[in-house]
Amino acid sequence: MNRLVPTTLRNSVEELRDRVSAVFDRWLHRRSEQIPVRVDEHRWPGFSLGSVIPTISVEETDDDIVVTAEVPGLDKQDFKVELDSTRLILRGEKKSSREENHRNYYYSETSYGSFYRAVPLPCEVDIDKARAKCKHGVLRVTMPKTEQAKSRRFRVKVN
Repeated sequence: MNRLVPTTLRNSVEELRDRVSAVFDRWLHRRSEQIPVRVDEHRWPGFSLGSVIPTISVEETDDDIVVTAEVPGLDKQDFKVELDSTRLILRGEKKSSREENHRNYYYSETSYGSFYRAVPLPCEVDIDKARAKCKHGVLRVTMPKTEQAKSRRFRVKVN
């Protein structure tokens, strides 16, 4: 479809889009200077500064407990994973700053938010064998169950 549109027209539309975007950015910036904005009204994708809480899912298999948390935009040094035998604790912070300097205006924005999340575990886990991996904004913590926790599971026959 892109090949059907002449290059000059496509460039003109892209330039118009950029100009409209710049006008809205300047207008919103001036508006924010006139109206006081509460900190928790700023937004990051997936996060609200007032309550920065990653989405979490807990999965239990026969041998492991696997906790998956969405932490978009965070690097592994931005958060900590702590574990005891009954719960998993995720804590961290996200800092962001943006600066634009154009001919007619200067724009600067800095955002900050922290989170704390304690996830109760359904059974006892082996802390020494737990492992965590963060890739593409998804943290995956795998915790093997203790032998005692594995032995507490009973299979019931259905007649």
